[in-house]
Amino acid sequence: MTSEPSSSTALLTDHYELTMLQAALADGTAHRPCVFEVFARRLPEGRRYGVVGGTDRLLDALERFRFGDDEIAWLREHDVVDAPTADWLADYRFSGDVWGYAEGDLFFPGSPVLVVEASFAEGVILETLVLSVLNHDSAIASAAARMID
Repeated sequence: MTSEPSSSTALLTDHYELTMLQAALADGTAHRPCVFEVFARRLPEGRRYGVVGGTDRLLDALERFRFGDDEIAWLREHDVVDAPTADWLADYRFSGDVWGYAEGDLFFPGSPVLVVEASFAEGVILETLVLSVLNHDSAIASAAARMID
């Protein structure tokens, strides 16, 4: 019997983010409101600006970010999370706010390209997804812009 691959993007999460979530749930800080900002500290040598890419793809991936039975079973079988964290993940639905630059906008070092406002728990587990999509797609968009400069 072959099972369909999951359309969830949840297992793209680094284990350390799940460890931070588990610690926050244990010490009572998981539900504290937080603001997460995504920005470039610096640009590669000789580049004056970057171009935002990946916002549409990120929002689509965020909608599919769920920990279903298969994902939770895998996390438990591999001792990535404890039972209380697995229970929290089973009910996870992002309820925070996301805003930022539009696809194709220029950005400069230190400018917040994307802002996530959510509880610590809801926001911290999105780090890998957010950075992976925006870093990759913005690098491609920025390279394309240099080709036409």
